[in-house]
Amino acid sequence: MTENNATAYPPSVQKVLAAADAAGITVQMRHFELPGKTAAQAAELLDCPLGAIVKSLIFQLKETGEMVLLLVSGENRADPALLADTFGEPVKPASPADILTWSGFKVGAVPPFGFDEDVLVLMDADLMGYDRVWASGGSDFDLMGLTPAALWAASGADVMVVKAS
Repeated sequence: MTENNATAYPPSVQKVLAAADAAGITVQMRHFELPGKTAAQAAELLDCPLGAIVKSLIFQLKETGEMVLLLVSGENRADPALLADTFGEPVKPASPADILTWSGFKVGAVPPFGFDEDVLVLMDADLMGYDRVWASGGSDFDLMGLTPAALWAASGADVMVVKAS
């Protein structure tokens, strides 16, 4: 259901496109010659609002070690205290090495879905205010556009406020 020729992309992006197809959603994959590793870089490449960029942030629960994926609007910062209240234990950002080992994707290229195992995902409620959002497509050079509803459906996320009020 994607608008893309999946075989033209590297294996990491093909994996994300296959996950989109399996979820029954349509995504628009865009390849760039320059990397879009940060939300600001991605917004500049796409000429879109910073808030429409989906940051895929991975936090680790300090007591259980469980990893959690946060899908955060590019203009927001996740509030660790709010996350600690949500999970009942403190959280810390996962290290780049742990992110790669756990997700199979390097920092800056972590997609919102397409993982080998079930992932606990929280989605920033502010993303629901956009007609279209843009997330990593599984590489530094590929960004995918989709509706917030499709993002929610494919990621299996719980939608909540993730920033301090």
